[in-house]
Amino acid sequence: MKARLTKIAEADIERVMVWYEQRREGLGGRFHNRAMQAIEKIKQSPLGHSKVIKNARKVELQKFPYALWYIVEPDESVVIGCLHGKRDRILAKERALGVLEMPTPKEPTPG
Repeated sequence: MKARLTKIAEADIERVMVWYEQRREGLGGRFHNRAMQAIEKIKQSPLGHSKVIKNARKVELQKFPYALWYIVEPDESVVIGCLHGKRDRILAKERALGVLEMPTPKEPTPG
């Protein structure tokens, strides 16, 4: 099955990757590799992880305190976030329930 990342999930991964890379060279790349491995797990077995919040499931990233949160749809799995395991549970719930609107780019104001 296919797996698609939302723009906000891509931004989550990028943000965390940069944070780790700033801490130690190469660590951001290792984080990115773990995220890609988790995406492969989702593709191979989308129903293999239990529902955590409503229809949202999560895959823990090995060796990092983060998880990819995703929803299984008929044709694909949709990754809705890469969130810290302890601090972002409310954010995961908001995304899973559709409470939190996805950010849209702001247009520059004339002037």
